[in-house]
Order: sequence, then C-alpha cells, then structure tokens
Amino acid sequence: MLANAPQLQAVTILRKLQDDHPGEYPDSTRRTLKRRVRHWRATSGTPKEVFFPQLHEPGARGLSDFTDMAELRVTIAGVPFEHRLSHFVLAFSRWEYANVVEGGESFEALSMGLQNALWQAGGCPREHRTDSLSAAFRNLADEDDFTVRYAALLEHYGMTGTRNNRGLGHEYGAVKNMCCSIKN
Repeated sequence: MLANAPQLQAVTILRKLQDDHPGEYPDSTRRTLKRRVRHWRATSGTPKEVFFPQLHEPGARGLSDFTDMAELRVTIAGVPFEHRLSHFVLAFSRWEYANVVEGGESFEALSMGLQNALWQAGGCPREHRTDSLSAAFRNLADEDDFTVRYAALLEHYGMTGTRNNRGLGHEYGAVKNMCCSIKN
C-alpha cells in the first residue's frame, strides 16, 4: 500500500487491514504500525532532496536580483507604471535595499542599484552574487564569464563576483525570499 501511495498514514492502513481482515488487527497494533511505517519511509520511501544550510559570515556576501512588479498593477495618474526593483541583500544581516528600475535588467540598472545599496550600507561585502544576469555574465561555459563592465565594477569595489547555478533557486535563498516579501 505504501509503495503505491507513500503519503498514506498508519491509521488509514490500519483501518484498511481491519476491513480486509476482521479481528486480526486490533486498535492496540496502531503504535507498532506507526513505527513500521516510519521505518519503511526512512529505508524504502521516496528519497528526500538534501539541502545544506546556508551559513553566512558577516561582511562576506551581498546578493542582487531584479523583481518584476507588474502583478501589483501600480498606476500613476491612471497610467500603468511598468517597473521592477533592483534588490540587494546582505546575506548575514539580511539588510536590504531596493531601487526602482524603469526598463529591463540592464547593466546600468544593476550597477546603479548595486552602487546605491553599497553607499547606503556604508561598505562592500567581499563577494557579490547574482543569478545568470546577461548584464553581468556572458553565460558561456568558461569560468571567467563576466562581462567587461561587470568585471570592472567588481574590481572598483574590491568584490569577487559569483553566481548561483542555473535552475537551482535554493542557492539564491537570501535575496529571493526577501524579494517575495517586498511584493507581499
């Protein structure tokens, strides 16, 4: 039963056994069945995806991303205001800064949002992390994949640039979680 429907609870299985085999499975077997179901899930159940906790060190990492704000349907004088936010978060303290951007995820928008955030924070982290923004990365297979302008910006502020692996949003948790909270 568990192989076909791993989400079944022990009490549901017990009721099915009691219906199929009257008198053979008293209610007193419920605790034993719960233990056996727990054991089955641990040894034979569907494998759990493994995540390692993200431990953040003070001053080590700042993260940037853009958040499209279209779903909020902001209007100014009745005219839709199409914009996004350039969002920066210091991973350790969760201090954040958001900058309104009219237009796309350009290098100008990234550098303006990042520089404004660094001025407001009063300093720079050692590492700046983004996703695979074309404003920062050429998105080639090479290790040294920065655009010329992004590499110069990082060098100016003395930061190392990194990015999360494509399709692995959990690597980017600090800024993504904060972006969602801005919309709410």
